[in-house]
Amino acid sequence: MASQGRCWNRRKVGILTKICLQNFMCHTNLEIELGDHVNFITGLNGSGKSAILGALSVAFGSRPKLTQRANTMKDFIKTGCSYALVHVELKNEGGDAFHPEKYGNRIILERKITESNTSKSLEKLPRFTACFTSFFRLNFLPLTST
Repeated sequence: MASQGRCWNRRKVGILTKICLQNFMCHTNLEIELGDHVNFITGLNGSGKSAILGALSVAFGSRPKLTQRANTMKDFIKTGCSYALVHVELKNEGGDAFHPEKYGNRIILERKITESNTSKSLEKLPRFTACFTSFFRLNFLPLTST
């Protein structure tokens, strides 16, 4: 068990720390700060739990139909609004950090959806922004007990 604890302490890359949604499905303005380990999202039926999972899928590049919540990107825009925004922050610390000299200690994925288009960006605050117009892939490492 002690070795598993050390493994958790070493892995400081790819941990979700924040999710922000604007005009996404049923959410007008939602901000969730997450802990380093297990997080639970609870609520009544229809309160938007699945919308949060759909937003994460969209932020990581999923196609709308794969979320089983929309047919096109613009279907994610809250009724009566002109855009939706999904903002996700990931830790990028430790020995496994992804290009820390470029991205720093956190990676921000942001996707803005409008009626006419959608954009994805990966950015390092405050000044670095790189936009992606095609599918991108993230590699997830399996948990190991060493």
